[in-house]
Amino acid sequence: MKRFNFIAVSLAALFVLAADACWAKQQAPKSLADLDRAVAEALAAARIPGAALIVIEDKRVVLRRNYGVSDLSTRAPVVDDTVFRAGSISKSFTAIGAMMLVEQGLLSLDVEVATLLPGLTIRNRWRESDPVRLVHLLDHTAGLNDIGFRHYLIEGRDVPLSAAVDVYAPYESRWRPGTRTSYSNAGPIIAGRVIETVTGERFQDFVGRRLTTPLGMTSASWTLTPEIAGRVSSSYRAGDLAEERFMDIPGRPSGSLNITASDLARLPLLMLGRGTLDGVIYFTPATAKRIETPVGNDVARAGLRYGYALGNVADTEGRVVFFGHDGSIDGFVATYAYAPEIGAAYVLMANSAADEVIEAARVVRRYLERDVVAPRVVAQPISERDQRAWTGQYQIMTPRQQLLAAIVGLTQWEGASFETDAMRFKGKRWSHVGNGLFQAEGDAAPSLAIIQTDAGVRIQSGVGAHRRVPDLEMNAKLASVILFLAAMLSALAYACAWVPSALMGRLRSRGGVALRLWPLVAILLSAASALGPLALLQTNDLQILGRPSALGWSMFAVSLAAPLIALVALGTSIWPPAGANRLSRFSGCFSSGAASVACLYLAAHGWIGMRIWEA
Repeated sequence: MKRFNFIAVSLAALFVLAADACWAKQQAPKSLADLDRAVAEALAAARIPGAALIVIEDKRVVLRRNYGVSDLSTRAPVVDDTVFRAGSISKSFTAIGAMMLVEQGLLSLDVEVATLLPGLTIRNRWRESDPVRLVHLLDHTAGLNDIGFRHYLIEGRDVPLSAAVDVYAPYESRWRPGTRTSYSNAGPIIAGRVIETVTGERFQDFVGRRLTTPLGMTSASWTLTPEIAGRVSSSYRAGDLAEERFMDIPGRPSGSLNITASDLARLPLLMLGRGTLDGVIYFTPATAKRIETPVGNDVARAGLRYGYALGNVADTEGRVVFFGHDGSIDGFVATYAYAPEIGAAYVLMANSAADEVIEAARVVRRYLERDVVAPRVVAQPISERDQRAWTGQYQIMTPRQQLLAAIVGLTQWEGASFETDAMRFKGKRWSHVGNGLFQAEGDAAPSLAIIQTDAGVRIQSGVGAHRRVPDLEMNAKLASVILFLAAMLSALAYACAWVPSALMGRLRSRGGVALRLWPLVAILLSAASALGPLALLQTNDLQILGRPSALGWSMFAVSLAAPLIALVALGTSIWPPAGANRLSRFSGCFSSGAASVACLYLAAHGWIGMRIWEA
């Protein structure tokens, strides 16, 4: 279960691997010794206290390496038996468990969730034609919001999953299920409860009996059990290395797995074996392929074969396609990835959730791909008609939390321009490989598609979607932002003139102080109603975001005060006191009008009166 920076509007808690363009700047290690040294140097430079690495080539482990310490206070080293937390990698086990039941004929990916969990409410205005199905929970196409900040702070070791699904409510499909992908921790939690309903077992018992125990994952545990308590590494916040608290979360299917790196490596080995490991068949190659292949969204129907599938994401940004997942929780970060094409894989787990851990994983990938010839793309022409229709500004339409839509709608723009056979988008050149599919230069496979819908043009990937913004809407939004900034700056500039006069008592005969003060306060409070929550989100501090706090309550109060003062200011400007001059009236109307419009916009997106710890 991955914590993430909401300001970045991440499209998924997905592992990040290297693009082929990096090869020109940083060569791959030439040997395992070079790789070991490069990873150690990267972790040390980032002040990662401890980590464990497993490297697999030719479907066998060729390197098993531990780095640093598991506890900064005792200096206990990381050893083979050190247990880390896998976070959202738990979703891979949830999806595999569901597919094992599908193979048995006990479950269907297309089953409507409401038929198995009639007591669970998922608001879905498209239910009659497009109900939420099990597959939508596993591939993040149900349109559910990600879980709230407060949910990350719930202790749930003894909370049964039957109760946990209610803890993470409410659930609502923000768009038609099965059309767009947006990463949400909520879906796999519900899917885990479906598994319990079908099997009559607790989720963790079923996964243990059918998967982790037979695979020899002796350290695998979904709660902090006595058996692993003395082996679990401490974990530390990135940067200042403050020790993080271990949270036994109730949403086990989404992110509570505890495991050693060696045991976790059995998972990519199983997938490289297409469901068979050490002669034991766990599932068929067809099931392995289905786990890796997205089929339940618009972009898959358009022909894109890679993206987020069933607890498994494909990464095309390299010389071959790698599959896997990553995750972070309570200061831990972990990633596993495997490439069936070359029989290679890796696992990297660390006790500090720093971006540099994923950077170190990129080094491993470069090593594993070192002998693979860089892909060559045969580009297909783009018609002039399509170039005109597809050119424009795009905005993300699949934020993990709907509360971000207010800011995304005004600030997040991505321009797309076209050449004869290529697109420029998000800082990359994408070759058109036919039928609206695009492959970035150096990538192993296409990862974007342009789709024409009744609502307009989308640039869609297997993990998210952008919509082309009509020119009128784009110009209106840009003009609104410019006018608001102009109103705020002019109000501040005007204050530099009238405040000294007010202090000298010269405004009493010229409309008074209130005519000038209320518009200034209104525009500043309306700005604070947007910027304050953004500042809180930027901290990524769950103690502030997930619980009532002085800062949280302050932002709540500011957001309520802003529209009230804007109305007072607008009324004062329209019906000013005697003696008001034209400049003060114009400035007041401009500032209070801009503040009122801003408050209406924020209110429409739920930001006025928002208690961020409940969002």
